[in-house]
Amino acid sequence: MTGRHRRKSQTAQIRVSAQPPRVRPVGIVDARTRMEHLVPDDVLAAPRLSYPAKCGAEVLAASMTDPGRGRCRECAR
Repeated sequence: MTGRHRRKSQTAQIRVSAQPPRVRPVGIVDARTRMEHLVPDDVLAAPRLSYPAKCGAEVLAASMTDPGRGRCRECAR
């Protein structure tokens, strides 16, 4: 007797893999203003001097241990 499980069809596998990856915002403290801005995680994949924040500001990344002074209100929307 065979099991009840079936192999997924190739079309079902294609549908799952065709979905775009999720972009999650990451909080980065700006070295100039010490404010935390949200930056998309896909932008952080490449090393750069500054990163574009959700609010449109260019963020110069501070030390990862810097707690910052607060969060950007525009990024929080």
